[in-house]
Amino acid sequence: MKKCWLLALFGLFGLSLSAFGQKKVKSGIIYSEHPCIEVMRRYAVLYEKQDTAALGKLFADSARIYGMARYDVDTSRTAQWSVPPSRSVTSAKAALQKVFDNWENIKMKPIGVPDGLEYNNSRFTVQSWWLVSLTNKKTKKLARVELVLFDIFNPDGKIAVQVAFYDPGSLLIAMKPGGQ
Repeated sequence: MKKCWLLALFGLFGLSLSAFGQKKVKSGIIYSEHPCIEVMRRYAVLYEKQDTAALGKLFADSARIYGMARYDVDTSRTAQWSVPPSRSVTSAKAALQKVFDNWENIKMKPIGVPDGLEYNNSRFTVQSWWLVSLTNKKTKKLARVELVLFDIFNPDGKIAVQVAFYDPGSLLIAMKPGGQ
């Protein structure tokens, strides 16, 4: 019995030493200030102003946008919880205009500081967290949505890929007439 405890103790000691012996490899840099982060701050201002034309100019012509279909009242139960197919900039602008046609008093406030992520062998990415509040024009109900955006930039400082993650529940409730 004493031998088992001794072996276990030496085993744990050996494992802890190997943990300290692991090689540390830097895979990139995290920025709290960067021109691409400023693009995302402009994005929020333009979103609040409901300026689809100016928003479109932040994106590369070939950009792909994921995650905007959930502003639709007719979204099926399956689509609510799956990642929708990507949209082109033209399609995304049309979807944004639909949002602006149906929602008002739109506010997009940051939750924390956006991070610029410069990984080795990858394009620059901005990860930003937002609290979006908006009122449905028909029902006059307020929706509050916590949103995280991952925006991948091309070398020209334009958004090449945007991925949005959020829970659409508050939006769907605000779109329903009458009580909850």
